[in-house]
Amino acid sequence: MSRVVPLLAAIMLTACAATPPAPVAAPPPAVTAPAPPPTVPAPAPDARTARAPATTANVDLDNAADGTRVTVKRGAELKVIIDANATTGFQWQGPLAVAPVLSPIGERVYVGKAADPRFVGAGGMNIFRFRGEQPGNVTLQFEYRRSWETLPPARTLRYEVTVE
Repeated sequence: MSRVVPLLAAIMLTACAATPPAPVAAPPPAVTAPAPPPTVPAPAPDARTARAPATTANVDLDNAADGTRVTVKRGAELKVIIDANATTGFQWQGPLAVAPVLSPIGERVYVGKAADPRFVGAGGMNIFRFRGEQPGNVTLQFEYRRSWETLPPARTLRYEVTVE
């Protein structure tokens, strides 16, 4: 073993001496971006007249207030997320007639908020997805009710949607 260590050291020194150092590339010149213009905070809009900016990006209405107005571009997705508790039997029932302005994407989805299954009754959310199909206006009305009851809904939400 004592003969191996000096032999390895000699091999390593020979290999290092035979290998020329790699050329060092010059760093690229620094580029500085212009400073962004100062931002002025806009006044908070009233929830009933708030309009989402019209972009090709998807729009999420996450527990938005009743009467909220939203604008989406043609081809963009509108996602409506509303708190619910399926363990009580209540679910949000979505609008049936949204064509030709919107088209539904799939069925209503219920997602529980509790990651731990021991928290039975913790509630969750109903998620509805729509795609903007044709320019126009449509009112989305959601009713929170038990499907087997003929009573009036426990809660109703309406959203005014404009597709551009």
